[in-house]
Amino acid sequence: MAIDARFHWLAAAAYQDLVAGGTVLEADGHGDKLIALRDGRYLKLFRRKRLFSSALMWPYARRFHVNAGALRERGVRTVATEQLLRIPHIRRTAVIYRPLPGATLRTCLRKAADRGVLLRETGSFLAALHRRGVYFRSLHFGNVIVAATGEFGLIDVADLQLRNRPLGPRQVTRNLRHLMRYAEDWALVGAGAREFCAGYAAAGGTLPATLVALLATAVSADAGSGTCADTTSG
Repeated sequence: MAIDARFHWLAAAAYQDLVAGGTVLEADGHGDKLIALRDGRYLKLFRRKRLFSSALMWPYARRFHVNAGALRERGVRTVATEQLLRIPHIRRTAVIYRPLPGATLRTCLRKAADRGVLLRETGSFLAALHRRGVYFRSLHFGNVIVAATGEFGLIDVADLQLRNRPLGPRQVTRNLRHLMRYAEDWALVGAGAREFCAGYAAAGGTLPATLVALLATAVSADAGSGTCADTTSG
């Protein structure tokens, strides 16, 4: 169900009442970023980093809301947004949403009895995203949620691009390179790169040759498992 996409102004007293009894899940030197409210909903706060930026006309809170709706329209599980807020006394915009049930893919991979199976499913999920034109700029395993049913979904969706056609080789390479910025995630892929590539191919995706070569280097710690080239045409 669509929510009111207008911003609602929240005074200081109302803000304090909203967050009372909540738990701060993320913060940085500029303040709180994500709060689990006492009723089970989440409050995600955004600050404008520069005086003049695109966030002035296209605030991150609204991007988060619009992107969540667009993902659902494309059949991708994600959070359910409820309200957009402007909070003048802390110079923030914010969105209230219902979290996506499940555990992060990072946690699931750490605990998986058969990591290869889960990495194959991960490859298939990412190939499906790319076929649907989803370029998720914040791609890492902490932003992918796995439900108890095994379905995948995305959180922290303010920073993504939605295209009307499948991603091309350059976009696929750039998107999957994001994983390489996170040593922990890259190590988890490296332990089962062949399965990851097989899953990507099974979902109708074709990994660019340059990316296949990069992924192939990840199997050095898992000698004998083969390389992506065994399962992907490039």
